[in-house]
Amino acid sequence: MIRPGERGIVRGCCAGLLLLIVLAAGGAFLADRALAAPVLGAAPAGPSHGDTEVAIAVSLGTAMGAQLLAGSHGAVVLSEQDLTVLADANNPQPAKYRDLQVRVRDGVLVASAQISVGPFNPTAVLHVSLSLLPGQKGPVIAAQVPEIDVGLLGLPGFLGSALVREIDSALSLDRLFSVDPRLNALRGDIECVAVVSGGVAVGVHDPGVPTVASSCG
Repeated sequence: MIRPGERGIVRGCCAGLLLLIVLAAGGAFLADRALAAPVLGAAPAGPSHGDTEVAIAVSLGTAMGAQLLAGSHGAVVLSEQDLTVLADANNPQPAKYRDLQVRVRDGVLVASAQISVGPFNPTAVLHVSLSLLPGQKGPVIAAQVPEIDVGLLGLPGFLGSALVREIDSALSLDRLFSVDPRLNALRGDIECVAVVSGGVAVGVHDPGVPTVASSCG
């Protein structure tokens, strides 16, 4: 027979055990979600404008120069393959962020990379939007990361703040305009950037010509 004083002890033990079971089940669920493979779809698609950042910059500069000779505005599209090459070239920590790839999904860029969390190697996925921000040398193409996932587990923004800063640097595209002299000359005349089907459109205009944001499509 359980005495009145013992009854409280039994209840406390049962409540503690129940809490441990709930926490263990919750931890297992979160771990399972984090280690699950995200559905990213097909590999980054082309066309490819080069295998290196320099090659892409030269191709981009050539195309934009030809368009501006024919008119006052020009726009090119960097494909998923191009964006993957650029992100890899600007990867701040290649040993930490492996197999970096960039795709377009539902109107935003989706950057994925294999990371290390203890003995595990889940896939981090960042949903990236692009915009033009004022800069010292003219508009700057900047990246924002509104959503971060590890596997199938969404993370609060503050947990991935360092990763956001590094991906912002890798995907800003600002460095690309400093690689080729023709692009560098157009750096102050970027008029638009937009995530489009299959890639990112970047538009420029002749100096002194009004900006037409719709030239990116």
